[in-house]
Amino acid sequence: MKYKATRTTLAPLVVAAGIIAMPMGASAADEIKIGMLSAFTGTFASFGQLQKEGAVMALEEWNYKVAGKTIKVIYADDQLDNELAVTKAKQLVEQDKVDVVTGLVSGDEGLSVASYMKGKDIPIVPMYSASEDSTMRKWYPFVVRPTWTGAQPMDVFGYWLSKVKGLKKIYMIGEDYSYPYNQAGGFKRGFLRGGGVEVTTVWHPVPTSDYSSIISSIPLDKKYDAVLYNGAGSDAVAFVKQYVEFGMQSKIPLLGQSNTFEKPDLDSMPQQIVGAYSAHLTADDMNTPNWNKFRDAFQKRWQHSPSAASEFAYGSMELILRAIKARNGDVTDKAALAAAMHKVDLSDEPRGPVALDEYNAAIENVYIREVAVGSDGVMYNKGLFTAKNVNQFGPYDSKIYMKQPSDGPSSPPDLRADMPREMLEVAKDYEFVPFGK
Repeated sequence: MKYKATRTTLAPLVVAAGIIAMPMGASAADEIKIGMLSAFTGTFASFGQLQKEGAVMALEEWNYKVAGKTIKVIYADDQLDNELAVTKAKQLVEQDKVDVVTGLVSGDEGLSVASYMKGKDIPIVPMYSASEDSTMRKWYPFVVRPTWTGAQPMDVFGYWLSKVKGLKKIYMIGEDYSYPYNQAGGFKRGFLRGGGVEVTTVWHPVPTSDYSSIISSIPLDKKYDAVLYNGAGSDAVAFVKQYVEFGMQSKIPLLGQSNTFEKPDLDSMPQQIVGAYSAHLTADDMNTPNWNKFRDAFQKRWQHSPSAASEFAYGSMELILRAIKARNGDVTDKAALAAAMHKVDLSDEPRGPVALDEYNAAIENVYIREVAVGSDGVMYNKGLFTAKNVNQFGPYDSKIYMKQPSDGPSSPPDLRADMPREMLEVAKDYEFVPFGK
């Protein structure tokens, strides 16, 4: 990948719905239109902002030009509202006539937009939306997701906590929508498969600002080994602050889902959470040539560190641009464009090598992390272990996996005793390699 950390004057960054970023002077006949739909305002605006920054960095490195064609980007703000997301997607497709749709933050948002897009024969590249059914039970060939599913890192995390750390009981508090359901599903499967006996789940509406009753209801006499907060964005910041204010961190350790402790939200949390574990597809102290080049270029361009959301967006936009190049700028055959996306070499992804499975879903490394404090006094996600080449089905047979119900508020079950036997036994499970090896 290219890593030019220079600012360009050709493509001003904009966020308002329907506003376009592109070089001046391009004619419509030489344009390729990419619609980027995301949550640029609202509870999860931090993720939309990081997506935008990662995508723009990739576009600037290509100077908004591929195979002699100018790349025009149309940004649409859906505020993480599913109905608004579909409305904006319809506008991008029918009014703006985009050639590719990308962006997307949440699982529900991704599923809603993908459902609308089915039959439109336009490639859709979800950057962060991680509901597994988008590349599983409800997949169709125009969906290409080089990023993740919610269950993917959490199956690894749950298995590690029970098999390696010896935890038996977890009390999980989560946001009530599809992405946390999928994170919970992955966690339960991994945790119970590894020897855990119970993951009690409690759900709350999104957004929520007052967690006092939820936190005070955590049963301290039931021998739970930890509390896992299954939420992100401003919800995560509010929950973590109140958890510490209630003195709970000294009574029962706090764990996070993949996004709970992500930058920049981590910077707004109290340092009492140092030592808290999570699992994701990046770690803040990665030290590889590809990551270091990306990180340094990103920091120079945006004056802050990248996170998973920004890296995912960068890699997703790279996939789109490389596929357009492979087609020599011809995007008239959208099926051929989607097929070209599947063939793109992603072995140089900053977060580690990525390949796509038969459903156009990512096969990649998962990192076990803990919150640590750097020499500058700033908290970051320190890598501990790596599980390599994890696919969206984890260690399970794909046919057995897809016969299970989709993850929901009560599925899979909370108790190991209630988990189907075929989901407790696998031919080969994860190996944990020390981080950086």
